[in-house]
Amino acid sequence: MINDTKREIKRHEHQFAGKHHEIDYLEYEEKKSSHLIVVLSGFNGKEAQGTPARYNYMRTLQDIKINKLFIKDEVDEVPVYYMGTKGTYSYMEDVCALIEQKLSEMGISKEQLIIAGSSKGGTGALLIGLEIGAGHIISAANQLNVGTYLSTMNAKLQDLMFNKMIGHNQPEAKDIADSRFREKLLVDETESRIYFHGGNQDTHYRQHMVPLLRHLDERGILYELDLRGYVGHDNVKYYFPEYFVRKVREIISSTSLERPRIEAKRDVTEIEVKVNNPTEHTDWAIYVYRKDGKITKIMYNKDHIHTVPLAYDAIKSVKVFLRVNGEKKRTINYSV
Repeated sequence: MINDTKREIKRHEHQFAGKHHEIDYLEYEEKKSSHLIVVLSGFNGKEAQGTPARYNYMRTLQDIKINKLFIKDEVDEVPVYYMGTKGTYSYMEDVCALIEQKLSEMGISKEQLIIAGSSKGGTGALLIGLEIGAGHIISAANQLNVGTYLSTMNAKLQDLMFNKMIGHNQPEAKDIADSRFREKLLVDETESRIYFHGGNQDTHYRQHMVPLLRHLDERGILYELDLRGYVGHDNVKYYFPEYFVRKVREIISSTSLERPRIEAKRDVTEIEVKVNNPTEHTDWAIYVYRKDGKITKIMYNKDHIHTVPLAYDAIKSVKVFLRVNGEKKRTINYSV
């Protein structure tokens, strides 16, 4: 099995030359899929000994027909929590650039992007997913105050990671790391759909997830929480995969919006609504927001292509409302 995994990695592994870092990743293309899932890795448990990062959940997702990227988290074989080095967001920026490049190559919109992971990978999924505006974020047993969490680890790993991520391992490094992650994770608004998994007796749930969930509650940001009754952080590997697979299958089979095509046609504008997995009772409405402050409305219907009697340059943004069985399911606003 180990040799099979090594051969599999060798066939699919690539390296992305980012602005700041070279990033190792696996790529699996599924031409019939309109989604891309990006999986970020947790700790392997041997980072202090210099063991390279590993890809997570390859076998978990092997039977799901979807475009896949598995992205490592390491700089000089030291994890950086998908954030960056010397107190910057350098690694996050390069990972976002890699994902955006793949979305463009595959012709997939961000609304059809799923970013996922558990523990460190779950924190990375939130960090990258919120930054890039992913349609879906699946995060299990994540951390919020990363510096505080790292300060509980063995001294060698603390030294390696704080020096790499913050640039030093002085007492204030912990607070700097906490602040950098809170700055990105405690958002006031997002259009991403977020799905959390945790164990009610895992200290990560009480210490990290609960404060984050309370913040989202206070901001009116909706999320789904799959809370299981288990003890200990290590048990996430036994409980999360079932939820992970079920949620991915649900996302890719659900009725959803893609970014519409908005195209100038002389003195009018053509708008094409793109819907994945429409049902018999699926329809949509379009609001065209004009630069003069007025709104042109196209009420609920099933026509994919509409011609709006407005010049392209006169349009500020377009909002599409998706409805299934008379219930509004999704609203996405697109700047022009």
